[in-house]
Amino acid sequence: GWRRQLETCKNNLGFKYLRAHGLLHDELGVYSEDKQGNPRYNWQYIDDVYDYLLSIGIRPFVEIGFMPKALASGERTIFWWNANVSAPKDYTKWDNLITALVQHWTKRYGREEVKKWRFEIWNEPQLSMFFQPPTGVSSRDAYMELYEHTSKAIAAVDSTYVIGGPAGPGWFKELIE
Repeated sequence: GWRRQLETCKNNLGFKYLRAHGLLHDELGVYSEDKQGNPRYNWQYIDDVYDYLLSIGIRPFVEIGFMPKALASGERTIFWWNANVSAPKDYTKWDNLITALVQHWTKRYGREEVKKWRFEIWNEPQLSMFFQPPTGVSSRDAYMELYEHTSKAIAAVDSTYVIGGPAGPGWFKELIE
């Protein structure tokens, strides 16, 4: 049903981009780990979503979030679907995940297409309900670390990709600096 509704929005309202929560949520199965803690990536479901969007002429507005449970530093969740709002517990694994994901999109859809996308890092991290820093770290400092790692991982694939975020007010001065 949501696909029919989205097609109606595209056709009647001229939607060009779609931003959605939960890109890295466990329901899409993008990230898991084996028993030894080695990362496993699965692009199947996210490809299904993005293939569909592109097939009807809507580009992804890529919101990087929320945290896969296997990579989460905490257990706090929001929404009925339990979106984990914590920072990564291992930035090497996080960086590798983001790099692999953006490389996958570049290979699958082509650099020229992905250059037209917009990358947003997290959703409203200045609101405690949407981002929980590790104990003893301020939300701002934890988000700046997440932003730095994520933006560098994306830019390492292609420095021309448009990176921004977060949605909502706050921390603009710090991000610009």
